Amino acid sequence: MLIRLKKRKILQVFLSAVVLVLFICFVHKDTSSRWLYGSNVKLPNLTRSSHRKNFYTALIQAIVQAKPAGSPPDLNKLHNAEGCTFADNVAAHDSGRDGDLSYESLSKCYRLDSTVQENLVEMHNQFTDVLSGRLNFSIPQREALFPESEGIVTIGGGKYSVLAYTMIKNLRKTGTTLPIEVIIPPQDEGDDEFCNNWLPNFNGRCLYFSDIVPPKPLGDLKLTHFQLKVFGLLISNFKRIIFMDADNYAVKNLDLAFNATSFQDTGLILWPDYWRRVTPPAFYNIIGSSINTGKRVRFISDDISPVSRYDSFISNSEDYTSEEMQDHFLRHVPLHDLDGTMSDLTSESGQMVIDKIRHFHTLLLALYYNVYGPTWYYNIISQGTAGEGDKDTFIAAAHALNASYYQVKTKFEFDGFFYKKNDYKGIALLQHDFEQDYKQYQKAQQKVKADVEKFSKLDPDYTLDKGFLKSLMLNEDGTDLDIMFIHASFYKADPWTLYRENRFTDPDGKQLRGFRKPYRYAMDFEMFLFRDMKESFCTPPKNQVIKFKYFNDKLNTPEWDKMCQYLTNHLDYLEATHNEFMEKKN
Repeated sequence: MLIRLKKRKILQVFLSAVVLVLFICFVHKDTSSRWLYGSNVKLPNLTRSSHRKNFYTALIQAIVQAKPAGSPPDLNKLHNAEGCTFADNVAAHDSGRDGDLSYESLSKCYRLDSTVQENLVEMHNQFTDVLSGRLNFSIPQREALFPESEGIVTIGGGKYSVLAYTMIKNLRKTGTTLPIEVIIPPQDEGDDEFCNNWLPNFNGRCLYFSDIVPPKPLGDLKLTHFQLKVFGLLISNFKRIIFMDADNYAVKNLDLAFNATSFQDTGLILWPDYWRRVTPPAFYNIIGSSINTGKRVRFISDDISPVSRYDSFISNSEDYTSEEMQDHFLRHVPLHDLDGTMSDLTSESGQMVIDKIRHFHTLLLALYYNVYGPTWYYNIISQGTAGEGDKDTFIAAAHALNASYYQVKTKFEFDGFFYKKNDYKGIALLQHDFEQDYKQYQKAQQKVKADVEKFSKLDPDYTLDKGFLKSLMLNEDGTDLDIMFIHASFYKADPWTLYRENRFTDPDGKQLRGFRKPYRYAMDFEMFLFRDMKESFCTPPKNQVIKFKYFNDKLNTPEWDKMCQYLTNHLDYLEATHNEFMEKKN
C-alpha cells in the first residue's frame, strides 16, 4: 500500500511538472517548446502559426537593431578616385583584366572611412551574434518553422503570377511532381482565381507574406524587388527547396534533385553568372574573413589544375624574390583566385537548391544583406556591375559563415538571335545539370591527381575554356553537359509586353525565331511559349480567361485583340518552320 502511494505521489509530481512547463511555454510563447512533442510530431496549426510569427518578429527586430549607421560612399566618386582603374564588367572568358581584378586594384576602387567600416563590422557582428545566440534554433525548432519536406518555390505577384502560370505548366510537362508554392508579396495580393482555383489543380498553392509575418514588423523593413526573394524562401513551408524565378523553365524532371550527391554533400547549389567577381577586400574585412595574399588556389572556376599550369610566376618561382612574388599576388593575380575568397564567377540566382535546415543561418544572413542591400551591401559586394542585387548575397552569406556550397563550374550558355548584323540579342541563359557537373568535377579531380606531373607543367596556351571547361568538364564522349534550366529573363513570356514591344521581329518587321538551340534542350521552346500564351489568353471566351490583376485594365479592349493577333501570327510562323528548325544540329 505504501509503495502504491509513493508511486502515485511521484506520478502527480511528474504530471504537475509537465503542466507547469506547458503553461510557461504558452505564456512566454517559447518556440523551444517543440521538444515536448518530439521532432517528428506536427504541432497544432495555431501553435505553429504563433511560433512562426514570434520568430519572424524577433528576426526583424534583430535586423533593425543591427542597421548600419551613416550614409554609404558615392560609388562614382570611389571609381573615379586617383589610382583606381575599375574593372567593371569582365566576362568569364576574359583573363586580360587580371590586374584590374587584383587585391590592390579593388582596394583602391572601394575604400571605406575607418569609422564607417568599424560601424559596419560592429553591426555585422551584432547580427551574427544573434544568429549564434537568440536565433540559434535547434534542428527540431527549425523543422517547426518549415513543416513540410520539399518542393519548388517561386515569387509571384503582378506580372510574375502570369509568368509563373506558364512556368508551372512547363514544370508538369517535364514530369516534375514536387509541390509548388508561389509566394505573393504584400503589395501584390489579389490573384484569387489563379491562387484558389487554378493552382491547386497543379499541386500548388499561393503563400502570402501577410499570413506568415506580422504586418507591423514586416512594414518596418519596406522590402521591394530583389529583397523579397530571400524572405520568400524563408517563409516557404518546405525544408528543402528548388527556387526558380517565374521566368525560368526546367527542361528536365526535377523530382530527384534532393537525392543528388552534390546536394547531400553541401546543402546549397548555386549557378554561375557571366561576369567575374569584383567584391573588394573591404567586404572580407567586414565579415572578419582573412585572405591569404600569398596563396593562389584557382583560375576563375578551375580549382583543380595545379597553379603552376597557368601561372608563370609560380611555375618559375625559383627565379623570383619573395618581394617580387608578393607583388605578383597583390597586383597581378585576381583577388578571387586567392585563398580565403568566394569562388569566381559571380552567381546567378534565377535557380537555387537549398536545404533550409542546414543553411538556416545562411538564409538569415542573406536576408540581412538584402535588407541593407540598396544602401550598403549590393554596392559592397558587386560595385554596381551587371545584375547587381540579391544574386551574390547567398554565396556571400555562406562564405561569411564558413558554410558549404557548390557553385556549378560549367559556364551558362546563351540562347538568342541576331536582331540585325552584329547586334546579337541574348534572350535566355541556359544553365547546366548541377549533378552532372558535380560528378564530372569529381572525375576531373581524379584525372588531374592521376597525372599531376602532366598538369603541373606550364601551359602557355592555357585558358579557362580550353584548359578546364573543354578538357576536364565535358562528358566522356566529348559532348557538353545537359541543360537543366532555360532562364528566359530578357524576353519574358508576358504576352502584353511582347506585343507592345513587337518582339521576335527584325527591323523590317519580318518574323524571326529568338530561341535557336533546340538541340540543347530537345524541344521547340518558343513554340511551347506562344502556344501556351495563345491558348491561355486568347482561345477561351474572354469571360473564361483567368483574371490576373496584371491584366485588369487590358482584358476586353481593342488592344487585347491586337495582342491576340500578334500571338496568332507568330505561332503560325513557328508552326510552319517547326520541322526544319528541329532538325538543326548547331
